[in-house]
Amino acid sequence: MKLNKHIGHFFINSIFLTLFFSSFSASFGQTVSSNWEQELSQSLEAFINCESSENNKQCYKYLGQSVNTVYKVNDFYSKESGRYMLPNEIADFVSNGSKWELLGPAYDKNALDKAQSYANSKKATIAVYKAADGQGHVALILPGDLQASGSWGIKVPNSASFFLSDHQKSYVGKGLSYAFTKDMLKDVVVYGRKY
Repeated sequence: MKLNKHIGHFFINSIFLTLFFSSFSASFGQTVSSNWEQELSQSLEAFINCESSENNKQCYKYLGQSVNTVYKVNDFYSKESGRYMLPNEIADFVSNGSKWELLGPAYDKNALDKAQSYANSKKATIAVYKAADGQGHVALILPGDLQASGSWGIKVPNSASFFLSDHQKSYVGKGLSYAFTKDMLKDVVVYGRKY
């Protein structure tokens, strides 16, 4: 009888600990903001207004902030510099650090499928381009569905992009091929955040 009582207490304690740690890890692990679509659209509008203003030196911050807006990941804010990273700095950070993993080149259908799956699993995912001259561009992969791309000839993930060079091209909720031309494709790689 005592053994059954101890087993019962052990079982109840095990369930409690399992529920506690799963709720703890969920609160500090991967997540997506419940209102990300509206918040990201507001960020896009603020970005376009910023780029149109005379004081547009800080507009690049919307790119790094967008990852935090959607996925609650603030990796692209540099405490050292006291600012959000530029696209080329983000490219270096994800390729040289341990927090992000390479999913593959953007011309690989499997990498794009994996990127959309990551985003739909509440994992921060980005596509990165870095030119030979060091300039770069980063697009955010959003939860959603793969979309047919006529220019790339394959299905591409849902995405958002903040263009520093041509802010009117910026968007939320279009296929990844809107962020990168076909001739850039060979140099675009996809990364997913490790959790």
